Amino acid sequence: MKLKVFDLHCDTLDRLVLSADPSVPGGFYEQDEGVPRDRMSRLDDNDAHISLDRMATFDWCQCFAIFVPDVLRGDHAWEIFKRVEAFWRSELSRCGNRLAQVKTGTEALQAFSGGRSAGILTVEGCSFLEDDGAAEERLDVLVNAGVKMATLTWNGLNALGGGVETESGLTPFGKKMVRAMEERGIVVDASHLNVAGLEDLLDIAEKPFACSHSNARAVCGHPRNLSDTHLRELAARGCIVGLNFYNEFLSPFGGEATPDDVLRHVDRMLNIGGESFVALGSDYDGSDVPQWLDPCTKVADLHALLVREFGEPIADKIFFNSAANFFS
Repeated sequence: MKLKVFDLHCDTLDRLVLSADPSVPGGFYEQDEGVPRDRMSRLDDNDAHISLDRMATFDWCQCFAIFVPDVLRGDHAWEIFKRVEAFWRSELSRCGNRLAQVKTGTEALQAFSGGRSAGILTVEGCSFLEDDGAAEERLDVLVNAGVKMATLTWNGLNALGGGVETESGLTPFGKKMVRAMEERGIVVDASHLNVAGLEDLLDIAEKPFACSHSNARAVCGHPRNLSDTHLRELAARGCIVGLNFYNEFLSPFGGEATPDDVLRHVDRMLNIGGESFVALGSDYDGSDVPQWLDPCTKVADLHALLVREFGEPIADKIFFNSAANFFS
């Protein structure tokens, strides 16, 4: 039986689409300068962290994010969304016998039973939403494209509010868009929000939301990680948090994160939020991950580590069941 994996965040789509284009900010061109283009152009076979070939070793449901850089706003940001979404659509068509777009855990299991991997389309950074009368129409486009989850910001400012490198909370327009997303069944993703923005979201959210790729600040004090207070409140509201593999979010000492670093984050989040609160949020293809987790097939070693430390039922919840239940 294959190991089941449900990963709440990766940047693979942008990396494959934009790594050859120096005109688009976000760092993908610099990251992959020198990598042969024919090895970074297909979802099934590539030199990225994630590929369909590697996913096929598992029963794998991947949240594929369309990342939109902060510095692009409005129509320019929207063009990036459309460009990456078109690539997603073309790869779904080309690889339809291997990959199914899904929206729920049940649909993911159906894809597995048919011998396919599962993909959920998400958005990282909604800077294409401006208070210009077109925002709700664009949200409808997201719904029609199958987008199931979206972060409100990246690290900087947009019309919705401020990311972790700013101090601004949600704007009145941002609060309106939270309600509009909830009405449309798009899960609000609070990863990248600063403390003020997260507090605002906690004040107004009517449905459980996600922090798709954030760790425990008590273990590693990076501002992208979550305080114990916020972890506790998120768990009480039925939210979910995805363990991020980024070295800088895992290790408080710098350098490459160790298995013990990962275990400390998982232990903290489990103790505060319970065993149905923690999932995976790898940040593959959008960050530097430890060599022992690169490429994505190495998650089997992580599962074995979690089984030894916490037992197989909890490891299976972190790897699949908690996220599948959240997206039920």
